[in-house]
Amino acid sequence: MNTQSSNGDLHGTVALITGGGQGMGLAIVEELLKNDAHVSLIDISEEIGNNAIHELEIKYKSSSSNRLLFIKCDVTNEIEFEDSFKKTIEQFGKINIVVNNAGIMTKYLTSWELAIDLNYKAVVRGTILGLKYIENKVDKNSAVINVASIVGLSNTVMPIYQSTKRAVIDFTKSIGCPFNSKATGNNVRVMAICPGATFDGFENNIEVKNALKLEIEELITSGEETPNPNRILIIQSTDYYKAAFLYVLKNGKNGDIWIAENEQPPRLAHFSIQY
Repeated sequence: MNTQSSNGDLHGTVALITGGGQGMGLAIVEELLKNDAHVSLIDISEEIGNNAIHELEIKYKSSSSNRLLFIKCDVTNEIEFEDSFKKTIEQFGKINIVVNNAGIMTKYLTSWELAIDLNYKAVVRGTILGLKYIENKVDKNSAVINVASIVGLSNTVMPIYQSTKRAVIDFTKSIGCPFNSKATGNNVRVMAICPGATFDGFENNIEVKNALKLEIEELITSGEETPNPNRILIIQSTDYYKAAFLYVLKNGKNGDIWIAENEQPPRLAHFSIQY
């Protein structure tokens, strides 16, 4: 695993994380906290958000009590979402990092309108708000990072989930391309990260983990015309994802799309010439 020590090199940095109350969002909140950042945790569930804050404050004791803020927010609500940026700045004075992590996993056409609103429209809005509120200067500790998925680079049997994640990838590539950066005078990096299957809690339950792996393999590969017989799919813990996230934050460039899967170091996604 490509790890990075928690050396406090994000001291004074302020991050806003959507969907930060659990799962991969909470993992990013904790990693930023460990690296001495101030973190605004955004979640639609007041119970989940408050529980997350409580657990983090116990874990890190007094060192985090003044560096954590929970804001209850529905990111599909334009007014609430922008208010969360304003409240973060009121509390911490600025925003450096925006992570558009909130999303919903859907199979086939389940909850398709919510999935589009949450997985794509809220990411676009979060990016626009990030460019509005993050100071427009070259800074290795400032960025908008959109959380897509390896599904967005695959041919799956999940039409809405796949298409929303692919839309996030294409939006990020385009808004961060050199032409748009130059035309708009944007110095804030906009990047996307595409995690593979990432779950915690299965370390001691191999049977359940294997069953989950088979289900994910079916969903991801059944839409392929010619399945790759050598394709690897490993369920990784958030430890790998957190390390990949920090690497992308430190090393990524505007418009980059990064893959973080199978317990491997993050790698850039490469796209073929258009036709």
